[in-house]
Amino acid sequence: MLELLKRWLATAEQLASRFPAAAAHLDSWPAALLAGLAGVALLVAGIRLGRVLAAGGSAVVGYLAGMALAPGFTLWDLPAATPGFVAAGVLGLLGLASPELYPVLLGLVPGALLGARISLAGSAWMGAAAGGLVLALLAVLLRRIVLAATAAAAGAALVAAALLALSQLVPSLAVLGQRPTLLAGFAALLAVASTAFQVSVSRRTAPSSAFGTRGGPTLRD
Repeated sequence: MLELLKRWLATAEQLASRFPAAAAHLDSWPAALLAGLAGVALLVAGIRLGRVLAAGGSAVVGYLAGMALAPGFTLWDLPAATPGFVAAGVLGLLGLASPELYPVLLGLVPGALLGARISLAGSAWMGAAAGGLVLALLAVLLRRIVLAATAAAAGAALVAAALLALSQLVPSLAVLGQRPTLLAGFAALLAVASTAFQVSVSRRTAPSSAFGTRGGPTLRD
């Protein structure tokens, strides 16, 4: 299990290392401003983009799972990240076609991978089934928080990218480019605050259902 967690951490670090390069594409203030505004929109009301968030979140889960399952992929001279991209495409399409599957996938895939490392009744398959079932049920029970956190994470990433790009153009923001830990901490704070805010708002607008029933946000929006 520790080995699997290390693989996920390595994949996450690899993705994070590409963040400055991605932010560099916002090489003009209008582009950075648009990215920042999009991020703010996601932080404030991104939970209403249920279908889009489900597809994006499912794709991220698929990529991480694919990279964890096939860390040493070598076939037909294809890129090492091929399993991750294939899994991302498959799960992303599933999330797009049926947004309600997103919380299930978010819990089922990591739960099964972790459970497989802990044999249950002497069987890795039993461990995978149990782990996947437990985390899938937990994610479904917390589906409102799952969707809000997905929107918040995406919004915080866009705002951070915009600030990082603007740090090259605005001297007063240069400290953000020089101290990435400060930027990461700010993004994490935004994500947590946004998650709490959007969960609170969604409960007021649709108190009877985590998916929303009468005008509230749903995973199919």
